[in-house]
Amino acid sequence: EQMSQEEIEETLNETVSEGMIRISMNTTPVFEDGDAEGNLMIVNETVNRYPQQVEIYRNDTKETIYESKAIPVGSKIAADALDVVLPAGTYECTAMFHSLDPETGAILGSAGASIVITIQN
Repeated sequence: EQMSQEEIEETLNETVSEGMIRISMNTTPVFEDGDAEGNLMIVNETVNRYPQQVEIYRNDTKETIYESKAIPVGSKIAADALDVVLPAGTYECTAMFHSLDPETGAILGSAGASIVITIQN
C-alpha cells in the first residue's frame, strides 16, 4: 500500500510521540539526615502515556539508593526517604525514569537525569 509523504510523516510522528517520556523531579533534593524524607518532587506528567518508576543510583559507586513504586500518570512523589542511609555529604547521582507497561510492568523505555543529593547531618 502506497502512503503519501504526509501520511508517512504523520505515522512517524505518532510513533515518536508514543515513545516520548517527559521526566520531572527536583535535581537538588535535600535530606536533613540519612533517615529523613527529602524533597524529591518526582512527577509523572500528564503528557506521559505510562506509569513511571524511578531509580536513583550514586555515580561513584553505582549503588542504587532509591527505587520508587510505579507512579501513575498525573501523580507525584513530593517527598520520600532514600532506601539506603547515607552519611552527611553531597552525592552526584543519576535518576533513571522507566516507563512501565501498565499490564505487565515491563520497561518500555527509559530516560535519565543527573541530580545532586545533599544529606545535611
